[in-house]
Amino acid sequence: MRSSDEQRAIQLREAHREKVSRNEVRVSSLWAQPCRAYNVQIELDPRSKTSLGQIQQSLEQAEPNLLACPQRTLHVSIAWLLAVHASYPVAKDVLWERHEEDWTTELTRIAAQSTDFRLTYEHVVATDSAVIALARPSEPVNRVREMIRERLLLPSETRNEADLVHTTLFRYHGPLSDPEMFLAMLGDTSADATAEVGELVVSKELVYPSLETEVLVRLPLASR
Repeated sequence: MRSSDEQRAIQLREAHREKVSRNEVRVSSLWAQPCRAYNVQIELDPRSKTSLGQIQQSLEQAEPNLLACPQRTLHVSIAWLLAVHASYPVAKDVLWERHEEDWTTELTRIAAQSTDFRLTYEHVVATDSAVIALARPSEPVNRVREMIRERLLLPSETRNEADLVHTTLFRYHGPLSDPEMFLAMLGDTSADATAEVGELVVSKELVYPSLETEVLVRLPLASR
């Protein structure tokens, strides 16, 4: 019997297969553009970044119209505090200054009430906007997400609805040169990487998609 994470991976792949096979992929127009966002993330350890970077190299050789997220930037997004694609009544930096103390205090509590864990990457999936490596188990990350939704008073413009746990490997530079071949290659690709997660990171995003960031605070998780 398949796990819920396995079923989610299959459903995601099937949900996007038709669009990707028809080359209806969304080009990343914001790539390398200045931006502003405040995010809660998991920063991957060097070993897991190297493993995922090797997958990027093999896929890049097969498909030229991919924009690879640099290995040093690979991460797991947990939640937006002030989202990159959202507009707010006042500047995001002003909002951060206004709420930084309260949000950081509550995030520190959430981290202290969460234990460290290990993520395992297996499936690599193409959506219409990105190529992602899915990680399991999803439960530890989604527990943190739920606590953030319940306990942080975020602006209404910030909408955190994600339940996937993943690392974005690529965005799209243009239409794929051979969508069917690329999908077949992904079907034969296993991420085969693990990441030890011992802290949450609050970061300021300066260049999209996290090509340049500033770490604002590191929040240790409780030890098992």
